[in-house]
Amino acid sequence: MEERRSKLTSGTPKKSLPLTDWKKAFPMLSRYSSNMLLMKQGPIVIGLYFQKVYDDYRPIFISYPLWKDSLKDCMQFYIFHHEFRNNKNLQLNVPILNHQSKLLKYQSNFTEAVKCVQSQSSNLLQENVYVKDIFNYLDYLREHDLLIKLQRFDGKRELLVYSMMIALYTNNEDLLQWVCNKTKKQIQTWDKEYFKQCYGYDLETWEAELYQLIDQREEIMERIRINSMDKRIAKLKESHLII
Repeated sequence: MEERRSKLTSGTPKKSLPLTDWKKAFPMLSRYSSNMLLMKQGPIVIGLYFQKVYDDYRPIFISYPLWKDSLKDCMQFYIFHHEFRNNKNLQLNVPILNHQSKLLKYQSNFTEAVKCVQSQSSNLLQENVYVKDIFNYLDYLREHDLLIKLQRFDGKRELLVYSMMIALYTNNEDLLQWVCNKTKKQIQTWDKEYFKQCYGYDLETWEAELYQLIDQREEIMERIRINSMDKRIAKLKESHLII
């Protein structure tokens, strides 16, 4: 399927940023790079991306697929990239000074930032993750993520593929049928003519390709297995999906 998501091209923090403090707050996350803490979760990797903003940094909830042809392809485009909000409903920016000072007020500020991330990550950064929590979070993104709402259909398509992959990974027939029914209802609300203008082919064609993933399950699971064996992914901790 065609990919049109944006890459992360700027705002990469220096290695000196305090990922260690975040690892302590979220023990299931492992260092993937100097700006990401990730964990493996079934057919995806998920975690926190840290964007440098002057003397602050911004933790961002991020997820990548593991079902592409190679790990390079997987890590090239994210499934979602969602910013957290602070207690004033503004973008959550964390001063680096919070980690460099022993003053109680700075330590307290970091504690509040951690609470914001914990409350807004929908229990998805845990050792045991309920599938219902994943689907609830995807519904939340459809309704509240401005990038997904304002762009064409790219984000919406990615979330539907993500839902399908979760169902295929669990290999649960009832869950797969539920996902197919919900997918069909969502696609029925899309503007068919605008979809064709955006991509040059009918919405029905893309929907049929989506359902063809069911017949490709064995091939998909093998790609996930191979990508998971890469040393960069193999070192990550893994959560358990619970139906």
